[in-house]
Amino acid sequence: MPVKPPDDQDELADRIITSLTDLAGALGRLKDLIAQRLGIAQTDLLCLHVLDRAGACTAGALSSRLGRTTGAVTHMLDRLEKAGYVRRRPDPQDRRRVLVEASAPGLARIASFYEGLDARSRHLMAAFSDEQLAAIHAFLRASYESTVEEVDRLTP
Repeated sequence: MPVKPPDDQDELADRIITSLTDLAGALGRLKDLIAQRLGIAQTDLLCLHVLDRAGACTAGALSSRLGRTTGAVTHMLDRLEKAGYVRRRPDPQDRRRVLVEASAPGLARIASFYEGLDARSRHLMAAFSDEQLAAIHAFLRASYESTVEEVDRLTP
């Protein structure tokens, strides 16, 4: 179905915000499905995403990034370690601390669920110019940062 061009910038902004909400919902459903298929919780999947992006870190750092108590994170890490998704190791800079890192095989299992979406996204992006892609990327990064600011604002 063809999309009617917006009458003004406010209408276009409304459409974009609605589309972002729809996208967030679809990604949430996808994460839920992937977590179910992997036999882990959605928060576990988010934890693995954080470890994949940030690299090895302490349980305390994960607690801050995930907005969960240290006790909840410890319990989650116990589950993920038992399932082979993470491993704990001494921090080479301070052997009193323990670092948590995602396992390569675990990350590969997760990545396999995103292969189709990745391929379709790349196909969609091929229709845009480099300048348009740069603008889309700038908007997405700024939207991410704005969302993090809102999480911080709402966090007690």
